[in-house]
Amino acid sequence: MIIITGSSGFIGSNFVNFFLKKKIKFYGLDKIKNPYIKFTNFSKIDLKNKIQLFNLFSKLKPKIVIHLAADSGLNQCHLNKEQAFENNLQSTFNLLLACEKYKCKKILLTSSMAATNYEKNPSFYAFTKIACENLFKCFRKNYNLNTIILRFSNIFGSFSYHKKSSIHEMLKCTMRNKTFKIHGTGKQERDFLYVEDLIKKTINIMRLDQPNLLYEIKSNKKYSINKIFLLIKKLSKKKIRSKKIKPPAAYDVSYNNLQNLKASKRLTLNLNKTINWYNSL
Repeated sequence: MIIITGSSGFIGSNFVNFFLKKKIKFYGLDKIKNPYIKFTNFSKIDLKNKIQLFNLFSKLKPKIVIHLAADSGLNQCHLNKEQAFENNLQSTFNLLLACEKYKCKKILLTSSMAATNYEKNPSFYAFTKIACENLFKCFRKNYNLNTIILRFSNIFGSFSYHKKSSIHEMLKCTMRNKTFKIHGTGKQERDFLYVEDLIKKTINIMRLDQPNLLYEIKSNKKYSINKIFLLIKKLSKKKIRSKKIKPPAAYDVSYNNLQNLKASKRLTLNLNKTINWYNSL
């Protein structure tokens, strides 16, 4: 049995979709029902509720846990730091305690590349990721738990209409005929990875007999926000507008002047898939 926490979120929905297609046995946990996919093997639960969590684990006895539940987004965590602290750290701690007690074989943590850059750019969002990573390291060394940390880059794809990350906001602006707000100059560069590629890479790591503690899951190619904006404008064939605004606190505006880097065929293909999903709504 595989448990997916945050099964109603963007990446969680893609895991659910993948497992349903492959007929892999799983169980979803989240505070809300999935808005995209209907499935019955689900419990509405807040991971901060330790009693409910332990009762559920005693019944399910999961072998693997994919921990996706968290408050995400730099600005959301910056503006709601107390909530982010509780939802990210306390929930993760409770989950580790449950995994220890009920002898889970593996537990995978969703972290972020923001954790890699924490020393240079110490946002509160990145702090919660670093803190959760340290919990995983502690439980791996001292409590005999096979914990695995996965640092994701900027993920895009289907089941993401509720997301506020850059590509998804651009696509919603094209649908609603609204202006996309670019933080700073737009020259800042990001590593973008299609969600289906993320799922495949995560599953491969999950199936390893002796996985490492830490993996970075990314495309290894960076593009500026300006470049992605122009590419989506071209692919969507719509007159999307933009304007520059002041970036939020702790926002990473670094770049290596890759403005003329040509978009790969794979990025273009996966952006087209995402555009088609948005157009199907």
